Amino acid sequence: MKHIISIILLTSCLFSQVALDTTFDLSLLAAGEKWAVYNRAATVLKEGQKRGVYLDEKPGQGVAWLPSFEIGDGVIEVDLKGRNEPGRSFVGIAFHGINAEKYEVVYLRPFNFSAESEVRRSHSMQYVLVPSHEWRRLRTEHPGQYEAAIVPSPSSDAWIHFHLELDGPTVRVFIDNASEPSLVVDRIGAVEKGWIGLWVGHNSDGMFANLKVSPK
Repeated sequence: MKHIISIILLTSCLFSQVALDTTFDLSLLAAGEKWAVYNRAATVLKEGQKRGVYLDEKPGQGVAWLPSFEIGDGVIEVDLKGRNEPGRSFVGIAFHGINAEKYEVVYLRPFNFSAESEVRRSHSMQYVLVPSHEWRRLRTEHPGQYEAAIVPSPSSDAWIHFHLELDGPTVRVFIDNASEPSLVVDRIGAVEKGWIGLWVGHNSDGMFANLKVSPK
């Protein structure tokens, strides 16, 4: 009887682990399967060992949503890449989306990673709530609270491993497997659960690969 109980418990744990950790095939995004792309065109990306998706450059914000999958608390991981072009490279992860135009984002400004100015470096990473609390309002009303530098600074043209932890009211972001978060903020959004998406900013494109989501 003890052996049967042990087998049942082991099987339950294995199935729980499968359910908790979900890795997404981003090539399905480019094929238009399961994903909903807003204000961008998506194409299959193959760069070296990376296999994923490329979102093109257009005015306005763009998001590739996965509306069939929602997350509350948990972890979102992805490899992403922008450009070292000031004011034209904003790339990140949207979460807790309730529709195509209302969501939260943490995004990177790669062109600020290694800037000579300390002020610009402190703008390397940003949290926003779209559409009510964009970066300009947050920087004016809460200077330094919702953006941060990345230490050590990654290369502006390199792939970045982006690890986002959602823990109740708190958001933590770890870059390139660092042991300490580069950004810790209290969320402004009140939505407890919602869509996730691959996000690019105004006049920006972006590359994404190896998306993994682990809800709590």
